[in-house]
Amino acid sequence: MRRVVLLPSVLLVLVYLALAGGRNWLGPVALVQGLTDTQDFLIYGLRLPRVLIAVGAGLALGIAGALMQGLTRNPLATPDIIGLTQGAGLGYAVALIADVALLAGAACGAAGAMMAVIILARGRGALAFVLFGIGIGASAVAVTTILLVSAPDAKAARAMIWLSGSLSRADLATAGWLWLVLMACGGIIAVRAHDLGLLWLGDDAMVSLGTDLPRMRFLVLGLVTALSAASTLAVGPIGFVAFVAAPLARSVTGAEAPAIWPAALTGACLLAASDLAARLIAPVAVFPTGLIMGLIGAPYLIFFLWREKQGASA
Repeated sequence: MRRVVLLPSVLLVLVYLALAGGRNWLGPVALVQGLTDTQDFLIYGLRLPRVLIAVGAGLALGIAGALMQGLTRNPLATPDIIGLTQGAGLGYAVALIADVALLAGAACGAAGAMMAVIILARGRGALAFVLFGIGIGASAVAVTTILLVSAPDAKAARAMIWLSGSLSRADLATAGWLWLVLMACGGIIAVRAHDLGLLWLGDDAMVSLGTDLPRMRFLVLGLVTALSAASTLAVGPIGFVAFVAAPLARSVTGAEAPAIWPAALTGACLLAASDLAARLIAPVAVFPTGLIMGLIGAPYLIFFLWREKQGASA
């Protein structure tokens, strides 16, 4: 029972600290007064949008990571490693320079990266899927850099802040459409919860239990693309959230396979904590949330690869 309530409890504490903390700390009474006054700029103009976006993007990335790891049965196959977030970043840069809808650009970029990885890795196994994804991601980053070098200074500066994984430009409008995408995908996941829960059993087991495998793969890839594009547009290409969320959720809940909702809550906790840390480190300046997440995720990736090597040599 304690494990069941741990993640929601931690998330609630982080949300409270994020709303109350910063350059000017608010007590419980002042926080409640601020929340009841919709004209309060500190709450509704600055802190609440950041909290909503950090939690929403963390939920989305946690879900996307768990789904992708379940589909491929490879813990490295997450949107931030196989190139989806980088593809969304490229789409964002193109849309920004061309003055078209940023959400459409990010979605097209993520979808294009996903299609490229699927085509290149088709029939080659999960490892090839990851390796081709890393290559696609690196290529997307290179093209994005070239575009920004030649872009007008104002647009390049805006894109560079976004690419660093900063929530400093958070607003309620962005939070609104992010949560709309999240709720739509969450509703689909809730309806197909039984079939999605079978992902880690393997293709043969899923077919024997009556799952339409091609349709299920298409559904998972569509959900992962939508969630990755929406979260990346909202917070920038922040790495390691999707990669770390599912295994950390397993260690907290004691489950053997990644559960979608615990992974989602873990992703929300990770991103909310990282953004809170970024705000406390530099209350006035723009400090990238992605940098904090990188300090958490990079050592874990090194540890994961070391552990896999030790297991293979044992």
